[in-house]
Amino acid sequence: MTDQPILIKRYPNRRYYASHTSKYVSLRDIEEMVIDGHTVEIRDSQSGEDMTQAVLIQIIMERHPDKISLFPAEMLHFILRSNDLMSGFFGDYFRHSLTYLDYLRRHNPAATSLAPMQWIKSWLDNVSATNKADPANPPSSESAQLALRVKQLEERIEQLESEDD
Repeated sequence: MTDQPILIKRYPNRRYYASHTSKYVSLRDIEEMVIDGHTVEIRDSQSGEDMTQAVLIQIIMERHPDKISLFPAEMLHFILRSNDLMSGFFGDYFRHSLTYLDYLRRHNPAATSLAPMQWIKSWLDNVSATNKADPANPPSSESAQLALRVKQLEERIEQLESEDD
């Protein structure tokens, strides 16, 4: 598995062409690529528009409707009602959550068999251990960046809360 995404072009006839195999693929084939751990990038053949998100949502809606329950109806209502600031917050939140899960997967391969709450506990234990680390051993640039980002988010939340008062 490489870090390079598999490029797939969507043609006007709604067919998908995978350049890495020089073959047309179905939505089921794209799903299997993702399940196998590959990242796909789906682009419109004429405009070059990135259609990855729309196609992955289509696959989830058609082939895995049970996974839609990951998003409670209350959350979907809230997302639809949110303004640009809140939409940005949600986007950041989900991106950072994925970053944490990817970090855990890379640094603790055994964690992939754990339940999600165990993932979070494992990650938090790792963060606690890092925070109590010896001052002679400064944190890695990755953890320092995460700590800085968390601090910035906390400051932004405090700023937003003070504006509400």
